[in-house]
Amino acid sequence: MSKTITKFLERFGWNIENYVWDGNAHLFYVKEPDDLELKFEEIRLAFKKVNSLGADRAFPMLRRAGDELILVVIPQPSFDYVKNKMNLYLLLATIFTTTWAGSMWWASYSGSELLGMEWFWLRLLITPDVFFMGFMTFSLPLMAILGAHEMGHYYYAKKHNLEASLPFFLPMPPMIFPFGTMGAFISIREPIPNRKALLDVGASGPIAGLLVAIPVTIFGFWLTEQNAVLAPVDSGDSLYLGTSIFFDLLYSLTSTFYTPSGDYLSHPVVLAGWTGFFVTALNLMPAGQLDGGHIARALLGPKANGISFGVILLLILMAFYDIPGFGPKYSGWAVYAVLIYFLGTSHPPPSEELSVLGKSRWAIGILTALILVVTFTPSPIYTVESEFDLSIESDINEFNPVYGESNMTNFTIKNIGESEGWDNLTINIDQIINYTIIFEVDYIFVNERDSLLNSSSPEFGNYVWWDSEGQNLTLNLTSNSYANLTLSITPIEDPAEGVFSFDLRAISRTEQVYTRTFDLVVEEKT
Repeated sequence: MSKTITKFLERFGWNIENYVWDGNAHLFYVKEPDDLELKFEEIRLAFKKVNSLGADRAFPMLRRAGDELILVVIPQPSFDYVKNKMNLYLLLATIFTTTWAGSMWWASYSGSELLGMEWFWLRLLITPDVFFMGFMTFSLPLMAILGAHEMGHYYYAKKHNLEASLPFFLPMPPMIFPFGTMGAFISIREPIPNRKALLDVGASGPIAGLLVAIPVTIFGFWLTEQNAVLAPVDSGDSLYLGTSIFFDLLYSLTSTFYTPSGDYLSHPVVLAGWTGFFVTALNLMPAGQLDGGHIARALLGPKANGISFGVILLLILMAFYDIPGFGPKYSGWAVYAVLIYFLGTSHPPPSEELSVLGKSRWAIGILTALILVVTFTPSPIYTVESEFDLSIESDINEFNPVYGESNMTNFTIKNIGESEGWDNLTINIDQIINYTIIFEVDYIFVNERDSLLNSSSPEFGNYVWWDSEGQNLTLNLTSNSYANLTLSITPIEDPAEGVFSFDLRAISRTEQVYTRTFDLVVEEKT
């Protein structure tokens, strides 16, 4: 068989000086041709067209050992790539899951009543207008960004005569991952031929995706201003998305064309663009088999393998320590570091790693490094604790009512939040048939004045007042101010046996509801 391969190589002008079979590959010691890069590409393409080893495939590789140039021919068994519609099925599934995720973002943005209902996730699927808007405002722009990213890889793989698949998208239920997808990939079914192809294939995806993410994000900024959905004063402890240098810069640049007129909720299209920037940065990390790993290997050769461990170490540090000026630590980086480690930190060399990369491709490599720096989000997801909080404490929570007698207890409502502004609290209480339940304010402590006010104080009405029907009480409390109230429960007839509960509710201006439950326990008469 070696003679067959020798004749095949000589036919393409390769001067063979020696031959060795090492048990896995054919090693041909050759004289270096004048145009090494073109000659190797010629033989690589020739091996793809013939069955030279009696097997379906053979891949040539070029290595230098000291002063000797070795052409390595590796036989591989047939790869039975079944031509099916898996790509299409995964594409449709990912459109569905990203639309599902988008409908959740749209419901939150539009203040849909679905948010407070049971089986919220399933109700989204059977609410046509919300589901459609989830597709239009999130799934469509996000899939355009991811599609452009993968088709950039695909185009340059084909340009370098590589056998590559169409993209495989990865669907993910939004209950598990809030964006509805883990991204996509293409399968390249043969070794990368040289450093130029390796860099082109690695860099083309992130650049193509970024070029789509930029106009998507700008359009989202415009929609945010046009729809003008005011952000709530406070929605309790909430998850927030961090931003990158590029995202903030893009917002500043677009703001020069219009003046933002308020503090508005970001439109879901902005979230799709944000996701595009986030995916771009993740893929450009110079580690393992990521796009950045391809680029680093093309630029630095074997030295790039050590950078992978540096990336893993940096991610672990960011999982446990804050980066000043960029937000709190993000524990998810530790998971990503583990994935990089187990997927492989070393990048395999291209088939031919001896040719010169060229200044233009070095410039592209430096550009992708800059894109990584400006699109990377150190704190992508973090929790911000609410500045508003309330405590309701009572002396007694359980009463044993007796006809003709009143049960009374004192309770205190205190603003324990850190917000310096006023918080108007609406206080109301459930009513139970055959009971009279009333409450009244004894006094209020005003923290900034360090004084107690009761109903005889001239300024009492500035902090305490009832609505026109006398049913809902409003307390005007600042941080660390509190009100002391008396609750009175009186049965208006002989109470029935059993346990009855009623709630006292304090509703803040942020629409957060704080509840204290009281029980009426009437024992069986003997």
